[in-house]
Amino acid sequence: MASAKAILFTVPPQAIPPQKAQTKPRPRQVRARISYMDSAQLETFLRAAKQHGSREHAMFLFAVAHGARASEICNLRISDINFKSEQIHVARLKGSLDSTQNLLRVKGSSLFNEAATLRAWLDVRKADAEDYVFNSQKSTRLSRITVYKLFRAIARAVGLPEALQHPHVLKHTAAMLMVRAGANAFLIRQHLGHRSFDSTLAYVNPSDSDASAAAAKAFSVAF
Repeated sequence: MASAKAILFTVPPQAIPPQKAQTKPRPRQVRARISYMDSAQLETFLRAAKQHGSREHAMFLFAVAHGARASEICNLRISDINFKSEQIHVARLKGSLDSTQNLLRVKGSSLFNEAATLRAWLDVRKADAEDYVFNSQKSTRLSRITVYKLFRAIARAVGLPEALQHPHVLKHTAAMLMVRAGANAFLIRQHLGHRSFDSTLAYVNPSDSDASAAAAKAFSVAF
């Protein structure tokens, strides 16, 4: 019986279908929790700031009214304020957009009367060679670290939690007050000077039910 011979076939490499690379699932992006004051905490904080001094009341009211950072508080100049038109120019940092906004005025509340608060500070502010609104006891431009220390001291004095003891909380508070009042994301972006819309969306995270309710309201208004 003749022995069987094995016949080997060589398959060219290009004929072998490439194996699909195993793709790893994308890690889920979790938004960092934004710390902000509620209205009662903000009012308590500003009352304590006013008791601390007219400068502290003015600087922190300016910050929350316009979503300003600590460094933007320090950079505010007297020439940025127009008391006649009741407007203020906010020079943003970190690539954000400058804007000219109305001075805040809440009817019936002296605590939220920005023009009066700024005037009260400027009336007692010691003159210096520069025109920065918030100067130090040595009549020099206030530093960001000093703003941080002042904010922290006042926040601790009124018992705010650790997460609310940083001045950047005021920017978040401004945004969330607008969100809760129903302001749309475009207005929030404009007010805070965000260049990227992604920065604004960090504050706006509606549920499906919120979106459905808004859609129903829009159709009801239209028809």
